[in-house]
Amino acid sequence: MVDDKKKDNTASGLAIEEGNHVGGYAISESFGILIRHYRMKVKDLSLKQLEEMSQVSSSYINRLERGEKTSPSLPVVFSLAESLEIPYSVLMATIFQKTDDKEQGQPSISDVLIQSNFALNDQALSKEARSILITINEFLVNCQWDAGSKVKELYMLSEMLDEFKSAI
Repeated sequence: MVDDKKKDNTASGLAIEEGNHVGGYAISESFGILIRHYRMKVKDLSLKQLEEMSQVSSSYINRLERGEKTSPSLPVVFSLAESLEIPYSVLMATIFQKTDDKEQGQPSISDVLIQSNFALNDQALSKEARSILITINEFLVNCQWDAGSKVKELYMLSEMLDEFKSAI
């Protein structure tokens, strides 16, 4: 079973230590969130079930998900990706983030929606649906949401959601 106590620094078991930067990249905080999302929401697996599938200890998976461990070895990453049926490219993109990005600030949700290709319920979103989703996001960020505007803003949001649902 692969565990955090076994850190092999050979080419096949490269471990990236916390706080280290490899080639201008650092471990992203999103890695644990992604693993937990796929385990619980997509695959509906317990920690023990994922342990049995991946041969990665449930305690180590739990610490990865909570962000207590941020240095998974590549065999752990590949085993989890295979067990959860996450494309390696998605998992690797989530693990590594450019250190330059931290210095420049985090991208806005609108930037991410514009720059990323993604699916909703295994269906690619059309250009129109993505545009509406960006509009909804910007509306949510900019709405006042106080006692005097709540009803009007809820109505406007419901209209945008109707438009979004008809576009997908």
